[in-house]
Amino acid sequence: MGTATQFRSTIGMIKTVGAALALAGLVTGCSVAAVSPSASQASPSAADSSSPSAVASAWAASSSSEAPATTGPAPSGTWSSLKWTDQHTVFPQTPTPSTGDGGTQNSLFGWSKGYIGFRTAYDISTDNSPAKTETVSTSSGDGVHWTAGRPMDITGLKGAIFVSEVVEGPSDLLALGYYGATACGGPTTVEAFWTSPDGSSWSRVTPPADFASASIYTVDGGSVGFIATGTLKDGTTQAIWVSTDGRAWRRAAVPTVTTGTFVLNGATGFASGYVVGGALQGDEGCGGFNQLTPSLWWSATGSSWTRVKLAGATPADDAMMSVTRITDQVLMATATEWNAASTTAASTMTQIVWVSSNGQDWKPVPSPASLLSGRVYTDGRHGIVVVTLPDGGMPTVGIIGDDLSVKTLVATGPVPGSNGSGEYAVGPAGIVCLSNDGTSLSLGVPAA
Repeated sequence: MGTATQFRSTIGMIKTVGAALALAGLVTGCSVAAVSPSASQASPSAADSSSPSAVASAWAASSSSEAPATTGPAPSGTWSSLKWTDQHTVFPQTPTPSTGDGGTQNSLFGWSKGYIGFRTAYDISTDNSPAKTETVSTSSGDGVHWTAGRPMDITGLKGAIFVSEVVEGPSDLLALGYYGATACGGPTTVEAFWTSPDGSSWSRVTPPADFASASIYTVDGGSVGFIATGTLKDGTTQAIWVSTDGRAWRRAAVPTVTTGTFVLNGATGFASGYVVGGALQGDEGCGGFNQLTPSLWWSATGSSWTRVKLAGATPADDAMMSVTRITDQVLMATATEWNAASTTAASTMTQIVWVSSNGQDWKPVPSPASLLSGRVYTDGRHGIVVVTLPDGGMPTVGIIGDDLSVKTLVATGPVPGSNGSGEYAVGPAGIVCLSNDGTSLSLGVPAA
């Protein structure tokens, strides 16, 4: 678990950081796409309907025999059900490995104007680790018709780089590249950035010097802008950067404390500003053990920070705080605390959850004993979670309310991913599920 002063990364594979949700009797059932053997090549969709305005016409032109009866964007507000349709092989199947000792990885993301996919083909080196890679991007406005793959600029990157997260900012998208494995078991760092105005064409980012030499552990954001956290070149100095476009980054202030030590866990942005999650390490003096109190700080611009009040946050032997963007108007904060029951017994873990609509006022959310960690998918307007029953039953999709309540969506049609595996994304047309190997795509059309 590490020492109390260790910098802890809260990065998650894809769009938002790890989160804890009150889902009695349910566990996470959809994981980030695992590296899978190379699939046989198939022809990509000929249609290029990557804009939101093309949703209705794209659906009307769909060749699927199970095309959804509803046309147009998904309804706003709370959803009640999902009608699933199997779109078969519509996701581009290129590139493929150049040798037999290789494979592919597919990733899928949703945003306010559509869906984005990445496919990486890699070859295995002599030491049995991923080596040479090729990555292409694809996009869709309706989740069914996808553009042909476009190569991503990976010049100068060593080893296997995978696009494992996309963040939507005020006007641009930011894609984050990670290496396939972390040396020495340390936290995963972001190794490359690309920006796009539409999810179709991507440009490699050349970061400023102090940003390029830093270790970037978390990147998130919303309509206010992007925010990154990490450590400077020395490996110990905690730092925060903000950007409005994902290209020009500036060092932001780090929260200051009057007593104790500030510990940075991560940050996010949304319509009401930025929120930093971390902990305050006490200064008991005289050799006393320093406990940590999970804490939050809010800022409108990142120039200065105000520590917010958190009812129920108490000092613990060890603690960390994660902040998750449910929508661009709602944030969830989760404090995870560990306390030793005795000097010989193992520590016990507890979790406390809060919700906020402005980043400054936080309300505790009652959490049942079965509170389990989950993954939030969001397009800025809707937050969903995909779960499966502990016995490996069919996956269940829940929509998250502004109070963090979770409502299960009644599913009809061929529900995808019976084993709970696959890539999910929520966007303007509904929910898309892509099989891990990228050969099968399903669209879930929601109804209010």
